[in-house]
Amino acid sequence: MRIRAILPFSLAILVSVFPLAAATHTLDGLVRLVRDAVERNQSDGGLARVLHRLELDQRIDDRTAEELESLAPGPKSIAELERQREISQFQRLPKALPRFASPPEPTPEELRRVIEAARRKALAYTANLPDFICTETVRRYELSYRGWTPKDTLTLQLTFFEHAESYKLMQVNGRGTKLSYDQVSGAWSRGEFGSMLLDVFSPASMAAFEWSNWTTLRKRPAYVFSFRIAAANARYSLTAEQYDRRVVTAIVGEHGRVYIDRETKDTMRLDIEADSIPKNLPMTAATRAMDYGPAEVGGRSFLLPLHAEVRMQPRDYPSTLNQVEFTGYRKFTGESSILFGDVEEERK
Repeated sequence: MRIRAILPFSLAILVSVFPLAAATHTLDGLVRLVRDAVERNQSDGGLARVLHRLELDQRIDDRTAEELESLAPGPKSIAELERQREISQFQRLPKALPRFASPPEPTPEELRRVIEAARRKALAYTANLPDFICTETVRRYELSYRGWTPKDTLTLQLTFFEHAESYKLMQVNGRGTKLSYDQVSGAWSRGEFGSMLLDVFSPASMAAFEWSNWTTLRKRPAYVFSFRIAAANARYSLTAEQYDRRVVTAIVGEHGRVYIDRETKDTMRLDIEADSIPKNLPMTAATRAMDYGPAEVGGRSFLLPLHAEVRMQPRDYPSTLNQVEFTGYRKFTGESSILFGDVEEERK
């Protein structure tokens, strides 16, 4: 009897949501669908299945994506929203973007205080971090006619010791390797711990900040600023290999956005795009994004990188995408080690 009582109610919810999903092709429709699912307390998996069926004909802008992901009930629906965001990038933005409730626009004095508070934290960031060790997983893709095609997965042991980071490649596609990180072909990156923050907030960079908008990032209200750094003041280094195997390196300008927590003034996210790329560098575009969040090390919580994404567009090769995840943070000691399947490496 209990099953008979619940089943019609469950079916009623599915019947009411699926027609809305089938009719949703616009950004406004997507927002209504997610809000409706949240109001109905729809499960994470249920909303993810509905989102998977969508075929949008409008692009999902960053603000809408951030707000919807903060509303989403769990990781499955967030992943589907990210997938929809990715495949919608070839569509046009609607003439009017969805509206979300926001605090009043900050005064110029408040904005100045926010930037200075974030700058102080960024400049002291690495000095305040403990020695730690973690696992860095890099999933690498190449763009093909089928979309982003998986290339390989790199597993690294990342050690942060005496305010400097070092990388040890442990596995390629789940198998032990004797290659160093530098010896792996394809796109890779370094410097996620602190150097990205310094790129943006160092006085030497002379970054020009402008107020952009409010948003909700991972359920927390955040200031969003745009910024620009001239190549003459930048620290952003790109390296690429030419046809003749010669390696070319250049310092390039950069612009992007910084997300600052309204309450703590911590930097929550950095989105950075290279500009002023010299013609002798066989690359036409490069972007990197980093999400910071709380992680426990030695029984204390620290603001640490959680996810990163690096995209590169070589001039004569397919675009590449690296999705990076940082897990297993733990305090570093002389006996620290991380176990990867059957491979255990000791740090002396």
